[in-house]
Amino acid sequence: MTAIICGASSLHAEFAFGAGTKDVDTQLHTIMRNFKTSGAAVVVAKDGEIVYEYYYGYADKKSKKPITDSTYFRLASVTKLVTAIRTMQLVEQGALDLDHDISAYLGYDIRNPYHRKPPITLRMLMTHTSSLNPYGGYFDETRTLSSLIAFDRTKRSNWYNEVPGTKYRYSNYGAGIIGSIIESVTDNNIDDNLQENVFYPLNISASYSAGLLPDSENVATLYNTDGKIDKSREDSLGKVWDTGVDPDNHYRITIGSLWMRAKDLCRIGILLCNGGFYNGVTLLQMETVEMMMDEQRGKGGISANTPYGLCVHHEMTLVNGKTFYGHQGLCNGILVNLYYDPETQFVVTFCSNGCHNRLDNRVGKLTRRVFAVVWDAYASP
Repeated sequence: MTAIICGASSLHAEFAFGAGTKDVDTQLHTIMRNFKTSGAAVVVAKDGEIVYEYYYGYADKKSKKPITDSTYFRLASVTKLVTAIRTMQLVEQGALDLDHDISAYLGYDIRNPYHRKPPITLRMLMTHTSSLNPYGGYFDETRTLSSLIAFDRTKRSNWYNEVPGTKYRYSNYGAGIIGSIIESVTDNNIDDNLQENVFYPLNISASYSAGLLPDSENVATLYNTDGKIDKSREDSLGKVWDTGVDPDNHYRITIGSLWMRAKDLCRIGILLCNGGFYNGVTLLQMETVEMMMDEQRGKGGISANTPYGLCVHHEMTLVNGKTFYGHQGLCNGILVNLYYDPETQFVVTFCSNGCHNRLDNRVGKLTRRVFAVVWDAYASP
């Protein structure tokens, strides 16, 4: 069934349960309007099946192209969670070790010059405890990775004066290095890595470059919080993708560059909720998925109280007494969230290409409103 509501479209599976879908549609429509949302998608899954979909507003406001189930959103930092799936496949295969010195993977010695003894490890990168400081040379996009972190070239300004593993600081810097490590140990471009080992097996259409997507006409324009264009569809499609293997220059890709449809992102959530298995395909062992969700304090030299497992955020403020797992992406007007709960087998995906972004206890206020509505409607059996 498809319903059109004042510029918003909603698709519902026949087996949807809970509150009436029209009531949910109406509540979500009001929420989107109140947050001056340019466009958004909400996809909910229960017990391994998608049970509710809602699409609002425009992928491009000038042409009035609507958001649909075919729209590609930029995932912002939810990219980190998806990239972690490939990372952990390599851990399972023995190509990576969570607690091994990353110097061995990148080919040069890496140390925090304030604290030279502890190695920087993959576990530290994935828990945001690596002690990397982005306020040194990181924002100079002409710099190579080795010029920033190789011990014989690095400056103290690229590091915090703290022992690696002892303090949590959310780090795009560290998350980008994970992509370089993946390229280095596989000798394969990061996009090809995910296409071959994650997206193709799951029959998902996604890419770190909008220009590589098969139906690029469905790439969304990105808007700022004030509703003005942040990045046009044409600009996103026009960015040239380097198809080579270049860990020294590809250390920014896995920060937040991934493009994906909301329904496919929900399938990623189902995969993780179901212990690494989805639709007949096993991408990760259940023990690995549990490891990703586990608290990392006390493991592999991590003494920091970090809210992250292995690129998986622990969100404990959505429902009293319950921990959800997943990630948030936030960049200008972009707001993206994927949260899942293995206990109730509940997954919710929210993607917006532009909204009035405000945070409430580190989670987007708009996301909180959306989550409350769909949890009430669809979480209970």
